[in-house]
Amino acid sequence: MKRRLVPIAVCILFAPLLSFAKTPQTRGRERPPTAFSALAVAQQYAPDGSQAKMLAIIGPRSKTALTPTAWEFVYWNPGGWKHLKRITVVGGQVREVREGIIDVARRGIVRYKESQAFDPSRLKVDSDRALQVILKTGAVGNARLSTVLFELARMGEEGEPCWELRFYADRRGIEADIGVARVGAISGKILELRLNPSRATNDS
Repeated sequence: MKRRLVPIAVCILFAPLLSFAKTPQTRGRERPPTAFSALAVAQQYAPDGSQAKMLAIIGPRSKTALTPTAWEFVYWNPGGWKHLKRITVVGGQVREVREGIIDVARRGIVRYKESQAFDPSRLKVDSDRALQVILKTGAVGNARLSTVLFELARMGEEGEPCWELRFYADRRGIEADIGVARVGAISGKILELRLNPSRATNDS
């Protein structure tokens, strides 16, 4: 009898440890994916010869999370309509592949040029890190963030691609646009910071 009880006792003793070891993995699945985690999937569907000619990474606003749950990758596609190819990745799988016009929320139709293309292998700042860089400044103030729209592209005169983050916060049940910030996707430097949390915290 005693010999049979030993394995049972060992299982009871280590059961909490086994459960604890699984917890981080379970939580990891619940976190929204970052742009870089979806990039490897999108690269497999890039146009021939255009893996190093990415034009943009877009993270649409999510209905269920602060950060995007889907990522769109736009490539220069010389043989396609409007020379653009957009690949949408959701849950680690390609959900949609489309050619032609690109519509970014709030900005409307966006026209990219081949001269704006960049090699995604040179990128060093993932979407989650770009967000943390801005949050650490305290510029969000007391606003209760609801969603963030992400877009990575070569904008303006900057030589490096940069993340543009548009912040939305809850204001009595309605989302308020509180501004935009830009972070270099290679340097990690803040290139622009125009946030006004009072748009979501003022009672007027």
